[in-house]
Amino acid sequence: MTDVRACVAGILAALTGVLCVGDAVVTAQYRPLFSQAAVAEHGFPLVNGAVLGSAVLGAVIIARYERHAIGWLLSLVGVSAAFSLLTEAYAIWVVSDGGPGSRGLAGVSGWLSALLGGQLAIGGLAWMFLLAPDGQFLSRRWRYVAAVPAAGVLLCTVSLLSSDPTTFDIQSDDRGSVRSALFSVGFLLISLGLVASVVSMVVRLKRSRGESRRQVVPIALSVVLVTAGMVTLGVVEALNGGQQTWAASLPLYVAYLLMPALFAVAVLRYRLYDIEVIINRTVVVAVGTGFAAVGYTTLVVTVGKAVDRQTSGFWLSLLAFALVALAFQPLRRWVVRFANRLAYGSRAQPYEALSDFSGRLAETPSPDALLPAVADAAGRAVSARRARASLEVPGVPTRSADWGQGDAEGTDEHVVEVRTAGTRLGTIAVWIPKGRRLRPSDVRLLTALSDQAAVAFRNAAMESQLAGNVAELDRTTRELSASRSRIIEADDAARRTLEEAISREVLPRLVALPDQLVGARRAVALGSPANGIDLLVTATNDALESLRELTRGVFPTQLARSGVEPALRSLLARNGLASALHVDASAAGRRFSARVEAAVYFCCAEASRSASSPSSLELSVIDGDLLLEVAGVSAGEVDLQAIGDRVGAVAGSVTTEPALITLTIPVGPTGPGESGAGTGPGL
Repeated sequence: MTDVRACVAGILAALTGVLCVGDAVVTAQYRPLFSQAAVAEHGFPLVNGAVLGSAVLGAVIIARYERHAIGWLLSLVGVSAAFSLLTEAYAIWVVSDGGPGSRGLAGVSGWLSALLGGQLAIGGLAWMFLLAPDGQFLSRRWRYVAAVPAAGVLLCTVSLLSSDPTTFDIQSDDRGSVRSALFSVGFLLISLGLVASVVSMVVRLKRSRGESRRQVVPIALSVVLVTAGMVTLGVVEALNGGQQTWAASLPLYVAYLLMPALFAVAVLRYRLYDIEVIINRTVVVAVGTGFAAVGYTTLVVTVGKAVDRQTSGFWLSLLAFALVALAFQPLRRWVVRFANRLAYGSRAQPYEALSDFSGRLAETPSPDALLPAVADAAGRAVSARRARASLEVPGVPTRSADWGQGDAEGTDEHVVEVRTAGTRLGTIAVWIPKGRRLRPSDVRLLTALSDQAAVAFRNAAMESQLAGNVAELDRTTRELSASRSRIIEADDAARRTLEEAISREVLPRLVALPDQLVGARRAVALGSPANGIDLLVTATNDALESLRELTRGVFPTQLARSGVEPALRSLLARNGLASALHVDASAAGRRFSARVEAAVYFCCAEASRSASSPSSLELSVIDGDLLLEVAGVSAGEVDLQAIGDRVGAVAGSVTTEPALITLTIPVGPTGPGESGAGTGPGL
């Protein structure tokens, strides 16, 4: 519903602009636009500007407060007065200068103009001043005061409704005694209502303090000026016999024109209705329309008449208006800048950026959208050459986004920290061209921008940190899953290898033992000296030896009994690499935990099975770390993943270089023979 009311108010403002343009075009057909008759009697261009300003300001207020009485009164006063101006101009054109249309149509047009004319506008102003600035009466008793101008408007309306529209003459004051009396009494009541609004505004002014008082002062001045204009009009006309001259009308018209301007001062300068954001969006259209209604129309009609000296062609003037209006298009940018200055003064661009940034923050953007928005808002707000917004999250790489182009040469950097609850969340940096300093207002604006961005930065930091934690958890989960799969595969492979080795090395020696035992039992029973028992013992020992040899690959007994150095020498000796092992004095004779010794042993066993045997193995302890350097073996020749899993299980690490693999395992200050060494399974 809010959008509907705002749309209606906007349509009324646009309609007011169209009516003002039409009034100027029609008036120009029968009298010079700046003649005494046009200005003093018709009010061009002062009244046109006043009604257009009223309608536009009313639409702006309604866009922010849909039910605000001041906004609707301004809109209705503006559109009704604009319609009255156009119908009055047309009626006079037809009656005085033979314009197109019948006398009856001119009478109806003049009657409508009188019906919606000055008494309705002044009565609306009286009501508006009684309600200003908050849209409420001072008290309930002031409602009775508000009834006075309402009754005056009603009497004037009754006077006009009793007239015949087709014969109505807007330029004649002869309405009959009864109608004239009704109209006079009605207008007197309207004037009393206007005076009462002055009293109301004085009371409000006395009661207000601080910012509220500054808001009321421009409106009070407007009330005084309009009332003074009414008094001047009545006094001068009483002295000159009722003639509406420059001296009589101009003060009222100027006061009428200043009324929306003073309201705008209260709204824009002192933030009466807190509608700066809406003004920033609509003031360009309002100023452009006003310029078209007053300045454009004047020049266009003048040019049109110069082109069409020999004819009074109405449509030719309109065509000239369109052509000349297109010629003024280059002035549009100036109008835009002027409108922004009118809305905010020197604060126009910064506060536009700040309000736009606030709207974008309302969408709770992600870090990818937040940082460019902050950089854009900061750069545009202070007219910087470059700007950068950075988000700093512990444990996560700093994220940043830039605005602007060019390098930082020839600029001065200004950085504002983004903080919340004493915690630094990031920075906003701007680069200002050398020779230009940031004004205090610019610094305050950047600070306000950082304050606004603090909550969004905190949310973005939490989101980034959470995303980092989730990514780390996913990576760890994948690594654990892969490690578990490798352990299962390695266990299955080890079982298969052991089974194949037993079937190949041990079982053939044991297959014949049952038959040989039967034969030996028979030989012993017969007393034969060649009973074959020695052969059985030899075969059994060979099978046991083979089985011991196989179990050394599972977990050598010597590793648990003697330590890593003797076990490594035995392993390398079986592979013909006994001379390849070099043990530094720092590791010689030392025992380590069973897990550390097993990791070193099986990593060496894996390296010794490579296609190219190791040329040397260096074992040493440096700064509490056990180092094993295997030279002559490249990473592609061994199962580096299996080695990494083994070493990682004891908090170690593996580094590779061409033809060199280095294992680093923390062992602490354990000394030789210390009980930290464990025992492993063996046969």
